[in-house]
Amino acid sequence: MRTRCRTGSGNLTFNAIDVETANSNPVSICQIGIVRIRGGEIKEQLSVLVDPEAPFNDFNVQLHGIDSEAVRGSLTLPEIYGGMRPILAEEPLVSHTAFDQGALNGAAERYGLRPIRAHWLDSSVIARRAWPGKFGRRWSLAVVAAELGIVFRHHDAVEDARAASEIVLLACLHTGVDVDGWLERG
Repeated sequence: MRTRCRTGSGNLTFNAIDVETANSNPVSICQIGIVRIRGGEIKEQLSVLVDPEAPFNDFNVQLHGIDSEAVRGSLTLPEIYGGMRPILAEEPLVSHTAFDQGALNGAAERYGLRPIRAHWLDSSVIARRAWPGKFGRRWSLAVVAAELGIVFRHHDAVEDARAASEIVLLACLHTGVDVDGWLERG
């Protein structure tokens, strides 16, 4: 699916990210999904399995379907981080809630790596501001996406990142506020 959004000459360029974890510890990243939006259009979608160097628990495996066998032979976060970090820092970075930012920064700290220095945007906050009262008190990615007609496979990192990016693009279209405007609003 190619989502396109126009709000005049505003900035509609950003990256969206989502992570899945092996267990309840947010630093146990086992999948990273990145969607690159340029001029309001999805230009690239990247998904990578990561060896979390941590045990998988049944709850997480049932949620996303990734287990130790799926990541066997995958690179660890330190092995991919150097190539990923500059890509993510070049544009504003969107995630749905602060979980992904915390997980990435926590995993970087775990390995003694520098955190990603990006201007983060939370698609759940943007949705609340763009459509006040529309979702009640339910701001999960699944609820917001369903209300906005976004179809995706939940708990697959690249699909979740795409859904978050589409929420932001629809909010920009609905409000006329571009990415820079959302950054200014904090």
